[in-house]
Amino acid sequence: MHWIPVPTVSSEFPRSKYQPTVTFTEEQTASGQDQGEQRIGPLVANKTAQRQFFYGIEILATSASGKPIALDFNNFLPVLPSFVSVVWLGRRYWNVEPVKQVESLQLAEILAPRIPVLPHISAYRLTKKRLDDFLNLNFKSCLAVRGDLVHPGQDFPITQPIIELSHYKKGKNFSICVAGYPEGYTSLGGGPQDGRKNIQHLKEKVEAGADCIFTQLCYQPEPIVRFIKACREAGIKVPIVVGLMVHESIRTYDAIQDMSGVHMPEDLREELEELRMNRGGSPDSDAISKFFIKLTVNIVRHILEADIGIWGFQFYTMNSFPPVYAALREFQKMGFF
Repeated sequence: MHWIPVPTVSSEFPRSKYQPTVTFTEEQTASGQDQGEQRIGPLVANKTAQRQFFYGIEILATSASGKPIALDFNNFLPVLPSFVSVVWLGRRYWNVEPVKQVESLQLAEILAPRIPVLPHISAYRLTKKRLDDFLNLNFKSCLAVRGDLVHPGQDFPITQPIIELSHYKKGKNFSICVAGYPEGYTSLGGGPQDGRKNIQHLKEKVEAGADCIFTQLCYQPEPIVRFIKACREAGIKVPIVVGLMVHESIRTYDAIQDMSGVHMPEDLREELEELRMNRGGSPDSDAISKFFIKLTVNIVRHILEADIGIWGFQFYTMNSFPPVYAALREFQKMGFF
């Protein structure tokens, strides 16, 4: 085990007080920069071609309380994540100068020498100069998102121009990933959406230069399968990674449901409500944990059995890692790896 404190990683610029605790495995530390493909799109494409289960994790630089992340890769063994995705918090990061002082990018810089990293960039209040500054940091990949908020003064009202400009400036040496929505843009509210129109927008992003798609939350495998088939039928050929979240409690599920607008189907919600009121009105935390683990395992198994060319999954962790460890143990028992 090797703990890498932030101040020793780079002396290129003065650090803020942001100091995460990142513990790498001995193998990661020994490999250093020699870790093969770093661009997420080609990496996912190569791993998908091997037709074997692989996964990544999405993390935040800090918790909701502002505490820096504590991440120990040894806890993921025997199979490490293939990449780490780092969330961009638009309202918190949009005016941090210089951009390399953004906490998520500081964390990405720490991770990048030892594991492929996917820093996010949001269109929220993003200017062309700030995008240039971000691209000049020379990460190998980014996930471009519009975000749920739009400010009148931002240079990029939607994601596609970010992709076009990034692709123009960086070319094939840079991987640009985008989000896919099996149930539509639920976080934006509104009524039923035009699925075909949404797929067309996604295709336009791919044609602009995006080379990988990450699906957003969905608690049913069937809509995910339909979404992936619709992408392929529309001529979208880039690799797709399916997003998952193993909730640690009903409280975290409720919070994500309110934020994302994604709901479980009625039968699963009823089952969860029964667990919520179990034991004389007190939630059965162990049973709830097992419920979410089982739900995640069933989604993965269904997608693999559908044989639609999907082998990669990403855990949206919100920095809660024990539920992910538990799900990985179940995958190992089932022979996924």
